[in-house]
Amino acid sequence: MDPKSRFHYRNLEELTGEIARRGYDLPVTEDISILASPVRFGRLEIPNRLAVQPMEGCDGTADGEPTDLTVRKYNRFASGGAGLIWWEATAVVPEGRANPRQLWLHDGSAKAFADMLAQAKAAACERFGREPVCVVQLTHSGRYSRPGGRPEPIIAHHSPVLDPTHDLPPDYPLITDEELDALQQQYVRAAELAAEVGFHAVDIKSCHRYLISELLASHTRQDSHYGGSYENRTRFLRETVEKVLRAVGDRVEVTCRLNVYDAIAHPYGWGVAAGAEAGADGRPPEPDLTEPLRLLGELESLGFGGVNATVGNPYFNPHVNRPADWMISQWPDPPEDPLTGVDRMVRLVRQVRQGRPEMTVVGSGFSWLRHYVPYFAAAAVEWGWMNIAGLGRGALAYPDFAADIIEKGGMDRHKVCVACSSCTQMMRDGQVSGCVVRDADVYAPIFRQGRRRSLDKLRELAGRCRRCVDPMCSTKCPAGVDIPAFLGALADGDEREAYEILREANPLPGICGAVCPVEVQCESACIRELIDEGAVPIGEVQRNLSTLAVQRGWAKLDVPPVTTGRRVAIIGAGPAGLSAAVELLRLGHAVTIFDAAGEPGGKLTGVIPPNRLGSDQARTEIEAIFASVPEDRIEWRYGRPLSERMTLDDVLSEGFDAAVLAFGLGGWTGGDSGRPAGVIEATALLRQLSGNPDHHCPSRVAVIGGGNTAVDAAVTARRRGATDVYLLYRRSIEQMPAWPNERRELVDAGVHLMLLCRPDGYVTDDAGRLTGLRVVRTELSEPDDSGRRRPADVPNSEFVLDVEMVVEAIGERGPSPDDDGIRKALGGVELTDDGLVRVMPDTMATTRRGVWAAGDAVNGGTTVVRAVAEGRCAARDIGVRLAVGTK
Repeated sequence: MDPKSRFHYRNLEELTGEIARRGYDLPVTEDISILASPVRFGRLEIPNRLAVQPMEGCDGTADGEPTDLTVRKYNRFASGGAGLIWWEATAVVPEGRANPRQLWLHDGSAKAFADMLAQAKAAACERFGREPVCVVQLTHSGRYSRPGGRPEPIIAHHSPVLDPTHDLPPDYPLITDEELDALQQQYVRAAELAAEVGFHAVDIKSCHRYLISELLASHTRQDSHYGGSYENRTRFLRETVEKVLRAVGDRVEVTCRLNVYDAIAHPYGWGVAAGAEAGADGRPPEPDLTEPLRLLGELESLGFGGVNATVGNPYFNPHVNRPADWMISQWPDPPEDPLTGVDRMVRLVRQVRQGRPEMTVVGSGFSWLRHYVPYFAAAAVEWGWMNIAGLGRGALAYPDFAADIIEKGGMDRHKVCVACSSCTQMMRDGQVSGCVVRDADVYAPIFRQGRRRSLDKLRELAGRCRRCVDPMCSTKCPAGVDIPAFLGALADGDEREAYEILREANPLPGICGAVCPVEVQCESACIRELIDEGAVPIGEVQRNLSTLAVQRGWAKLDVPPVTTGRRVAIIGAGPAGLSAAVELLRLGHAVTIFDAAGEPGGKLTGVIPPNRLGSDQARTEIEAIFASVPEDRIEWRYGRPLSERMTLDDVLSEGFDAAVLAFGLGGWTGGDSGRPAGVIEATALLRQLSGNPDHHCPSRVAVIGGGNTAVDAAVTARRRGATDVYLLYRRSIEQMPAWPNERRELVDAGVHLMLLCRPDGYVTDDAGRLTGLRVVRTELSEPDDSGRRRPADVPNSEFVLDVEMVVEAIGERGPSPDDDGIRKALGGVELTDDGLVRVMPDTMATTRRGVWAAGDAVNGGTTVVRAVAEGRCAARDIGVRLAVGTK
């Protein structure tokens, strides 16, 4: 594209001169006062002529509820002054969601919607003394449905233009008439909820080639009362509108955002002249608004007071994307001159306004014009080309654009959308969407993270691997992953093969990629760390490739069709136990997994905080792996810890051929005696916070310890509301056992590091409640047996640190080898002096025949990947023994 087509206009005269040279008929005025005037929309009065247009969102919960980011976005819009806020696409059924985090209005989410809407209205009232008109857009994404993160198209007709985008075969099934009949009622129910929630209007979304929009263009749909003739193609929208009006028309306005032109040639487009073809030079086919205007007339007679007019398809257009999307795309270059798109959009909206002069028409397509938007929007309204002018992505960048236009007489050039398309790129990368440039503190980190997770970036990062013949990185991987092989396959474009290589050695690759200390393992041995700008980000690539595998269904565990008839008991459903289970199932054996908790994962789902590994991510990968395993191959027995009441002998008496001990460590170093109220062990705190997302920590918290768990507790307490968090460690930072990346988390979270300090007791009030922590300063003296310099007290250095809670993170331990209950529970399995299960390191076999052990119970608690490797090692040795008939 000609570089001059990029936005480079230094003043309004330059821009209008360029428009005149091109022969475009775009109105302009410097009197923008009309934008502050009210306008009717059916029975509603909109306080000004400016609107926030609906943008597809992806920051909801898995259940379709708004999150804090969603609420923040609409609070900013509401306090930004626009008289009309058109809420983002909100699904009416789960299978119709465009992404797993799209909003979905149903009985279970209605309260969250009501709370969000109430906050937005309150924000507007506080600033302006009035509410904006709020419309919710109800949708079914049709062929763009991705409820699980991967395409699950639901199509109304086959299109040689659109089907190839999803590689749909000619016999791919269409949504049936019966399904469409039933779907109408889902729109009605969602509209009823919207009215109860407090929206002023509902939009039956009919644009951008989502399901209803596609029905409008279903000329080739055969033997269906939803295809072929105009009456059939428009039936779904008309009948749904009639039913919604009967249900809630006395409480809310009913409208739609309607495509008036698809830019796809007949018979696969809507609003396109029959027989019109795309131009040889790439120009789109000629518009013909005969049918759209006819439909709008029929909707007006039903009770429509207004319409939001748009064109095109944001996902695909062979000739031109809808201007509201592509005209702001300068990264990379847009497919045609952006001014051409602005002209087309405004011209088509003008035809709608002139064809249906009694309807209030909302128009858009202005964002690319940046701070000159008011002059074109005001002219379009003044000249009768539209009644209301809206911004979509421009509003993401500049939520208070309306207030500035009305109160200050214009827009700030330093606040406008810069046309980088990063907001849409975030959605393509599976992230939330917002303005990366103008709202950088929130969205720039999300954008960068998403870019690094994208497939093109993953291939690029993998391509940095030198594919060493004798790779040092693999030697530092406890799981023994063939790192050059998996990176090489990914760089060559074979993602599936890369994932298979990865999980052959590591059954939980996504989890390990998230929590492994790669900076001291595989990446520390990458030769690029020494000769280039840094190591290949192996852990990051592994994690993101595994996420892709889960989304595409590759993570499911395939088991042999015929079982061996052998049964293995696994006691503990943490990383070691799950790894052992995967390997044993691969070998054709059946497994029964016992665990004290109520779900698999161990510390993965209850202790490791979200900044390292979200519990949902762990659950998602575990569920994806085991979901397809037949019920006769795997049994989960929750709430069944190994104890005096359920001993190893009891388990083995059920006829298992082998057992794997994979339970974690328990107890506190030093026991529980003498601890006042307000003192808690780190693991217990992390579990408590994980299970109670609304729980907040006290203002002042002290954490004792220097390991990873101490860091996790300190960072989590800071993020859960503590104003001041102090981490006390008796040695220097270089001697902290926490991994380097973990230490950096402390600084990023704003934790106060109190190095060369040790606790010396608690201070309590008369009720025995903690009020402070006695602290003694230390200095380093001669090395102890571990080689680290020994901390020694500094005389007369005692002081009291006023805190409301103390978190002890001074290490877990195994049970006492002399404990009679433990000896009974383990039934002859020998323990070390540290209370760990004694094993043969090459096989993980214990001292009891037929019993193996792995994980924290063996290694004392090191890394997740080591637990995974040990579980796999134990399972493989069991497989060998069972194959030859021994235990």
